[in-house]
Amino acid sequence: MKTLPNRDFIEACYGRPVRRRPIWIMRQAGRYQASYRAVRERYLFEQVCTTPEIACQVTLQPIKEFDLDAAIIFSDILVVFPPMGLPVHFGDGGPKIARPVRSASDVAALRSLDPETGLGFVSEAIRMTRRELPESVPLIGFSGAPFTLACYAIEGTTSREFTVAREFFFREPQAAQRLMSHLTTDVAAHLNAQIDAGADAVQIFDSWGGVLSPEDYRSWVLPHMQSIVERVTRPGVPIILYLNGTSHLIDVLRDTGCDVISVDWRTDLPSAAAQCVNQTALQGNLDPVALFSSGDEIRRRASAIMAQMDQTAKGHVFNLGHGIMPTTPETNVHALVQIVHSTLPKKQHV
Repeated sequence: MKTLPNRDFIEACYGRPVRRRPIWIMRQAGRYQASYRAVRERYLFEQVCTTPEIACQVTLQPIKEFDLDAAIIFSDILVVFPPMGLPVHFGDGGPKIARPVRSASDVAALRSLDPETGLGFVSEAIRMTRRELPESVPLIGFSGAPFTLACYAIEGTTSREFTVAREFFFREPQAAQRLMSHLTTDVAAHLNAQIDAGADAVQIFDSWGGVLSPEDYRSWVLPHMQSIVERVTRPGVPIILYLNGTSHLIDVLRDTGCDVISVDWRTDLPSAAAQCVNQTALQGNLDPVALFSSGDEIRRRASAIMAQMDQTAKGHVFNLGHGIMPTTPETNVHALVQIVHSTLPKKQHV
């Protein structure tokens, strides 16, 4: 187990007492920062993701600017696709997969992922970032979840409801489950490689899992998520699961075995905590758009979230309910971090 001088983020993930409530922000390295925009003027998004020195630089930018309690490596959930034989183009209209998976033969043609040969740039970026980060700041690695990756692989691009992908699960259930099994093995390998490289925690983004009913998530997805958790769990390295559109799935997500469930801003926190029955910590869940309001309104909303979590949750990591918006004022990010850190958590070290 790694020893960090400031373990507030790790301890909160396990529901243990902390000195101050930890906060990090999804997409905290991104377009709302002038320093990131300066990098993107010189490099394409794909270059930032696949060049360890640049990914390291961008990962460190928000840590240097804000008093955040964790860094998250700069990458993208779709970097796993090209080594599998699915070329991806990142453009202004969202990612485009050149050859979507639409049949059992397409599934059979997928290559197995070797993280060291296919995604060595992610591991190297983590090693470089871990060396450059203050020892007290944990580094989060991440991956897409099998269902969310399957949605992109089948749909070929982003979507609101991923109707084509869901049709595939109904029309070709055996092929869909083979695809999920393939992706489960690859996701577990990707996460383990990141931990081996120095990640102190990992987050699994099942961003589109919320389009499923509880019955379908339990049938199609849950066994694969449980398999990932079983393969990836290490002492002292918490696993976080994020879904957008969480509220109707909390009791299913609880059964994945993840240490933390990250919830969107539409989720009622006391209800989510009650459904977790003290099994998992919670992460979230300020509406990202609230960061465009006044300082007083940000304080009111953040304080309400923290009060609810102190009363009901096993543990709490403050975060947004989704990624930070590109035009968010940096001054409001500073304000939010200060508000969270100045509010003493109920579970403190003595």
